[in-house]
Amino acid sequence: MVPMAALAVLLGIGGTWFVGTFATNAYDRVLAGAILSIAERLSVQDGQVTLDLPSAAFAMLSNTQRDSIFYSVTDDRAFVTGYPDLPLPERMPPPETLVYRDAVFRGQRVRIGAMLKPIYITRHAALVQVAETTHDRDLLARRMLLALTALGATLAGIGSLLIWFSVRMGLAPLDDLRREIEHRFHGQGPVPAVPVAGVPREALPFVEALNELLSQLNQAMTVLRRFTADASHQLRTPVAILKTHLRLLDRQPPGSEGWRSSRADIDGAVDRLDRLITQLLTLVVSEEGAARRVQAAETDVVALARDTALDLVGVARQRRVTLSFDGPEAPVTIPAEPFLLEEALRNLIDNAIRYNHSGGHVRVSVATEAGPDGPSCRLEVEDDGPGIPEDQYGRVFERFHRLERPGDPGGSGLGLAIVQAFVARLGGTVTLHPGAGGRGLRARISLPPGPGSGAA
Repeated sequence: MVPMAALAVLLGIGGTWFVGTFATNAYDRVLAGAILSIAERLSVQDGQVTLDLPSAAFAMLSNTQRDSIFYSVTDDRAFVTGYPDLPLPERMPPPETLVYRDAVFRGQRVRIGAMLKPIYITRHAALVQVAETTHDRDLLARRMLLALTALGATLAGIGSLLIWFSVRMGLAPLDDLRREIEHRFHGQGPVPAVPVAGVPREALPFVEALNELLSQLNQAMTVLRRFTADASHQLRTPVAILKTHLRLLDRQPPGSEGWRSSRADIDGAVDRLDRLITQLLTLVVSEEGAARRVQAAETDVVALARDTALDLVGVARQRRVTLSFDGPEAPVTIPAEPFLLEEALRNLIDNAIRYNHSGGHVRVSVATEAGPDGPSCRLEVEDDGPGIPEDQYGRVFERFHRLERPGDPGGSGLGLAIVQAFVARLGGTVTLHPGAGGRGLRARISLPPGPGSGAA
């Protein structure tokens, strides 16, 4: 409406100028006819300019009901005929050229037309002037302006109605889209995507962005529900053990065999609870981050694997397990997220140490393999422990799936699930194979090549 109002103002200014110019030109043509009629009847007698004014000129000069007509003829500023008090122009116009000016005569606004008419035979030049009051032309201009205003107001009213109708009809699909979105949030489950069929082209980017947001929201809600279910299920057992042994601890005298046994069970339950909570949170971070696009950085896999193995040397010593590392001297760089790769490798090494026997050996190795798309990277963690039956290779990657066997140190069943989730985010694969000589287990992480990857 603001641009329409500005346009109406511009049209009003332009219309006023047009109406004024039109009325002035129309009435000036009448003045021109009277002046030319008078100029044609000029003559010279006895050395003086005379006028034989025809009746047609009088009729032309008296064709208005509201205006008064005045005329004068002068010869070299000497009055000849007409109204002697009609003012003369300050400067004489060029010969036979019609000029017009506005003035006040006898208390009335008048429009004066003038022409200098040469009489070539006698070398005289007579100035012919005709003046007309402006009542009629002002009335015509007002009527035209009124008609123009009425037309503009009508067009503005019709335009406003059309704009209201157009905006209402144009926003109707968006209103339907609003109701469609509101309806989708009434359920308790995942929010379905908004269908793009029938959506106006201008709103299509908005709907696509909204669907992307709903997808991320559903992913976050799924992760939250799964974490809540997993935490409520898995935390119940260690918490129950803690409560039971705390009650038993209160019944035993301090320092007794039963007291020490309960205290050891409490310590084990606390360690298990701490590991379980850590792995649950790590898994949530993995699933929540899977929906985000993180820019990979050039990572030296050799240095990362060596540092990760060094961090777990203390754990290996406590378990009386030998931990070694084997890798190329030159760096092997690939585009990857260092945190994901380090956590996946840490879980594999920790599992190999934890489930190995006293005096066992764990070997961490890094190697490259030639491929059609360039060299790829392979990380392996191999132990000589009890291993895993080959028919269980696929199931151990399931969340909370554990193999029960004598001397099991206990765990949450989340380690390999975390490894698989992190490696999948890196675009790689993790597979299990029998160890050397059919003893133990070899876990292999294969990472795809990236632009510029290889040995530096």
